[in-house]
Formats: sequence, structure tokens, C-alpha cells
Amino acid sequence: MNTDLLTIEHDQELLKKRRMWYLLALALLLLSVLAQQPIILFVALCIAIIGAVPNIWYLLALRHLVVRQRLDQQHLFFGEIVKLSVTVENRKWLPLTWLEVENTISPPLQVVKKQNRTLRLQKTDYDMFTHTWLLWSFQRVTRHYRFLGKARGLHTFGPLRLRSSDPLGWLECEITVPTSEVLVIYPLIIPLESLGFASLHPFGDYTSRRRLVEDPLRFAGVRDYQIDDDPRRIHWKASARAGHLQSKMYEPSSLHRLLVLLDGWNFARDLRKADPELQEFTLSVAASLAVWALQEGYMTGLLTNCALITGLIEKTGKGTQQIEWDDRKITELEHLKLSSPGVSVPFAADHAQYEQILTTLAHLEPRSNTTIEYCIDTREDMFPQGSTILMVSAATSLNAETVERLLDMQVRGSAVYLILTGEPGVEVETNLYDLAVYYVGGKERWRELIKAVNNSTEEALGTGSIPLQLD
Repeated sequence: MNTDLLTIEHDQELLKKRRMWYLLALALLLLSVLAQQPIILFVALCIAIIGAVPNIWYLLALRHLVVRQRLDQQHLFFGEIVKLSVTVENRKWLPLTWLEVENTISPPLQVVKKQNRTLRLQKTDYDMFTHTWLLWSFQRVTRHYRFLGKARGLHTFGPLRLRSSDPLGWLECEITVPTSEVLVIYPLIIPLESLGFASLHPFGDYTSRRRLVEDPLRFAGVRDYQIDDDPRRIHWKASARAGHLQSKMYEPSSLHRLLVLLDGWNFARDLRKADPELQEFTLSVAASLAVWALQEGYMTGLLTNCALITGLIEKTGKGTQQIEWDDRKITELEHLKLSSPGVSVPFAADHAQYEQILTTLAHLEPRSNTTIEYCIDTREDMFPQGSTILMVSAATSLNAETVERLLDMQVRGSAVYLILTGEPGVEVETNLYDLAVYYVGGKERWRELIKAVNNSTEEALGTGSIPLQLD
């Protein structure tokens, strides 16, 4: 962005006070003429320079600058490194002896610095980083910065705050350039065997009674007649040859549907509020199951009771759209643009479904939510007969109303599984009846996974080494 398009506010009172330098130089100039003393003339010229040089830099230093920043990728998998390039171009004769560029990162990310030709991960997260520049006339400089994507969600780089000073360091001017880059970091994708699932039949041998919708135009063969078969399925010629009733078999008209039902809210009794670590672990488990299902060829959908982050609160400035970035306020929900709680991704099995589900999970804001029962009751289209439902939830969030609805789905022919997160020893405060339940761990498991990412001990998080299947 060109800084000439922005309004730079200067302190007029400060400029008025500096007029004394010109008055003093003028008085000495007159005195040198009357006294005919060259030394007084020299002092007058020095004072005039001291008065003029800071003013010139104060008024012109931040003019005719072009500032850009660019990410080498807009979407990042958890644990990958992204490179941010910041370019400043000085399009004037006036050089900049000191230019400070301050960049805001919301939420914070870890910086990866290059030391001795190797990349070193810094231990602290940075929500703001500052760097200084020296720009000569008509010079363009580009610097590169690397960050580790270890926090799911939307991360914004910018706006950029520029500060400059004159060579004497007397007067400083600053301007905020409303340029920003948005990075989407997907949830951590965990191999299912790392969560304790078996390599084969991870959700048991149970299958729904009505698995697939069959296409009567796609004949696949015959089998023995069963008492609950429709009479129209009877193949009379095959029955005559076999000597007993035979029923027609048809190919399925679509792939098996698998729904990841995510309850993103949890309540920690020891904290007396939501546990953010457990929330992130629950979201990562849901993402891992969705990716696994797509890899296995299932038509996969997503339904969650959380809201989506669609942006940040904006305010209209003069001639520009300036975003009100405040790190202390960004953690408050009223400064986020949110959708209505209850978000779904329709069933699909193509490659684009990976990005659709992961992007949706990356944008989720668990603090803004509704009850999972409300989502189940209002989105019946997401629960077709014969589908498989993987309910992912914190153990402390599960209640009798949710279990009742899951049991009803099971009676109607769906295969229902509960995947619960939580600390060892935490018991579910409701009767689960005959629902299949899997416990995948709590915060300790989550911290182990994060540590593995930071230490780069695992070459590829997100791909399982053993093929898995539901049935």
C-alpha cells in the first residue's frame, strides 16, 4: 500500500514551537551582516540547518513509501512453517536513516529464527514483532520471517505501524498502514492408532441394519430370500432354478454416509470454566476422524454446535477501511464477527471436502455455541437412515438428553459411536446404555502431541500407517 493514500497527522503545536530556530537563525544572520563577522554567519547557518532538517524528515519521511506483506501460503497444516515477506520501498530522494516497522500477530505465533544456517524455534509466542530498516533514495528492501503454525484458527498479520525519525533523532512521526494477511491453520491431524484405536475395525463390528440406499436399475446378483424382503425383490426365474425363493441384489446408489457430530463445548470443574486445551484436542480428534473417513472413501459430513469466525469488527475511517486491531480485545467475543451457532458441512466424498471440513474446523469459535441437542433436532437432513454417526465430545459435556437422541438414531438404523475426550478417571454422569464408547485421552495426551510437533520427532502427523475401516 502506498502511504500517499493515507492521512498522516502531524503535531502542529510542535511545529509552531520549532519556529524559534528560524527566528534565532534570522536574528544571527542580521547580526552577522551588521557586524560583518563570518563566524556569526556560520552559526546562523548551522542553527537554520538544525531547525530545518528535523522538520523536513518529520513532514516527508513517511511520504512516498510502498509497504507490502505477503504469506507464501494462506492455509497451513498444524506444525508446518509459514514464511512472511515484508517489503518497504522508498520512492523519493529523501533517505530514511531510521525506520521502525511494527507488525501485529493475532493470535500470537512462535517465531522460527535462522541461527548458524539452521532454523531454531523460539520458546515464546510473539503477538508483535518490531524491526528497523535503513533505506536510501529509491531503494526497496524485502525481509523474510518464519512462523510455526501450532495454534488452530485464523491468524492475522497486520496492520503495520511505521515510525521514522530525522538523522538527529529529535522528531518522530508514525503512521498505521491498514494492510493485513490472514493465515488459516488447520487442526492437528492425528493418526487414529495414536489415539488408541485398533488397526482394523476401529469402531467394532457393528453396522447399521439399513446401510445403503440401493438403486433398482443396477442389478448386482441374487441371494436367498429373507423373511423381511419386499416381495418385489423376488427373482422368480432364479427361484425356479434353485428350487427355493431368491431375492435380487442391487448396487448402492451412493457411498456410505458418515457424520462427524462435534460438541465443541466443555466445562472443567477445576477451572470452573471451559478448558481451552481440551477444546482444541476435541476439535483435532473430530478433524482426524473426518480426514480418515474421506481417505477410506466415505461420504463425510460435519455438524457442530459452535459458531464460525467470519472476521473482526471493522470501523470506517476517512477514505479507507481500517480494522480495529487490539490484542486485548481480540480475545473477547464482541470484537469478533461470528455466524450463528450450529454449523454444518454437507455430505461429500470428493477431494474438495478435505479443505471444506478442515477450513470449517479452523474457523470454529467454541466459546460461542448452542446445545448439541438443538443441532440434532433442527438438522434432520444430516441424519439419513443407514448412516454412521461419530459423536465427538468432552466426557463432561455429555448429558442424558444427548444420549437419548443418539439412542433414537440407533433404533432408526444408524450406527452410533461415542468418542470422548477427558482426563483419566472422569466418569460420564449419565447412563450410556449400549452405545459404543471410546476414550481417547485428555490434556496430557494433547500436550504430548504438541510436544511432538515442536520437537519434530514425528515426520508426518496426519497420515496413518495402517489402513482402517468401519465394516
